[in-house]
Amino acid sequence: MVCAGREYLVRTFGADGYQGYPGPPGWQGQVMIPVDVAFSGGNNSTLAALDPGIAAGLLSHAQTFSPPLYAIMTAAETIQRVVWNGQVMTTGQSGERTKLKTILDQISETGARSNELFSKSIADLYETVLASSLRDSEFVSHLLIDLMDRNLYERSDDCRWWALTSELRTALAAAQRESALVAHIHRILEYINRLYTVYTRIFVYDTSGCIIASTGQDGAVVVGTPIDPVTLARVCALRSEQDYYVTPFAPTPLYDGQATYIYHAAIRAPEDDATVVGGIGIVFDATPEFLAMLRGGLGSKPGMNALFVDRQGCVLSSTDPTRPVGSILKLDPSLLALPNGASASRIVIHDNHYAVMGCTVSSGYREFKVTDGYREDVLAFVFDSLGEVREHAGTGHQAELALTQDAIAAEGREFATFIVAGSLFALSAEHVLQALQASKMSSVSKAQCPACIGLMGLQSEVENNGAVWVFDLGYLLRGLPSVINHTSQVIIVRLGAQTIGLLVDALHGVPKFNATQIMPSPFADHADGALVKHFIKANGGKLLIQAVDITRLFAILMGREAIG
Repeated sequence: MVCAGREYLVRTFGADGYQGYPGPPGWQGQVMIPVDVAFSGGNNSTLAALDPGIAAGLLSHAQTFSPPLYAIMTAAETIQRVVWNGQVMTTGQSGERTKLKTILDQISETGARSNELFSKSIADLYETVLASSLRDSEFVSHLLIDLMDRNLYERSDDCRWWALTSELRTALAAAQRESALVAHIHRILEYINRLYTVYTRIFVYDTSGCIIASTGQDGAVVVGTPIDPVTLARVCALRSEQDYYVTPFAPTPLYDGQATYIYHAAIRAPEDDATVVGGIGIVFDATPEFLAMLRGGLGSKPGMNALFVDRQGCVLSSTDPTRPVGSILKLDPSLLALPNGASASRIVIHDNHYAVMGCTVSSGYREFKVTDGYREDVLAFVFDSLGEVREHAGTGHQAELALTQDAIAAEGREFATFIVAGSLFALSAEHVLQALQASKMSSVSKAQCPACIGLMGLQSEVENNGAVWVFDLGYLLRGLPSVINHTSQVIIVRLGAQTIGLLVDALHGVPKFNATQIMPSPFADHADGALVKHFIKANGGKLLIQAVDITRLFAILMGREAIG
């Protein structure tokens, strides 16, 4: 929209309400930012600061946390698969197919040169998504701690205001307190408590610490019991009507054994403010009130949890049922040491999930926790879970696996290359028919063969249309199941009359290598049943490609022990 001659990006929201209160009818919140400054933020370095394994694992969940990013990545993979299949199709062909292969090689070469730019574009968008998520989580944590500070400021006001009640001052200053007077005090407290439901109990006590009257279902039970001597001493030492005392957040019998804050103020003699005649205590209903703050700040977004913790990481409130009040949240000590009012955000591993974490330290509200002498630092933490940790989620560092132009022979044997668990492998291209997107596989397992994971229907262009069994090549090579994501492909291979599918993490290329680049594996003679019996030296020997022995592969998979 345009406002005062300047264009703005605008977002408007209606109120969700808080604890059932929707606010005035028709109220909305609106955010405006000038278009000319909306995209002029500083350079982000979120990805650079991330461990490459975490970055790759997190990116494998892009479909969940950023569908547009996932769509671009999927499109890039589709283009790569089409070119890869075209190169495989023209392997060893002559005539018109040779011309097609030349075109495909040129397309592939152009694609390789532009791949860095394409990868950078994806990385830039990934960076933007992560930076936005980090800002959002930090903002929510800031909102949560502001809600707490503002809310508890009211509690400090309430106890001081009610301590000025003339009836309470007169009653506690009386030499004798008859039952009628005590009953009158009780009615006053009950009236206040009905209006202020954030308290489970309001009570008054004399200078000996004995509770005279109390609200609550068990009010009669606590009457006559003493408050703790530390609290009594602190209340009696309060110097003015502006002073108050808050007990540490801890379990108390005045809150059914649960942890909370109790706010105290001194009740002073009617004609002598310097004389303390007792005190008033208000028990904050911390469990539902703090939880309402956390849930209100998070909204309805799934996968998010928030917590209030103290400087030691002890939980005051949590939306995470696995971290109840009193438990310890394990955190980086540097976060717990942040100064008041400071915020931070980062990508972390939380409960075996990749998560965006934001936190903010309390800074008080007006004089509360600022100039009134009260210190009780609280931190709000927000965790936005983005997906489970994946040990082998990435396809390796593509830049490290790229083949230099001088590494590819003009004449020689063609290999179809692909990535498994971050390493580069190859199959003789003459045995490869095509690659298909792994997401099209139907999951069907064979108990006798853990590597057999499903069935894949063949495309019409492939001879002998039908379905083939798919085997997890990563499992066959490493003994660990592969994680299927947007880069995963099923390579259809044939030896003689047998056709199978092999699950791999990603496609790579279809280069040629001459005989001098192919060398036997030093472990082939010592490993019975080894699938890799040769290595291909590329990039001047700096990159070794493991060549899978197709004959040995089929011998294992077609054997009785594999198929059953």
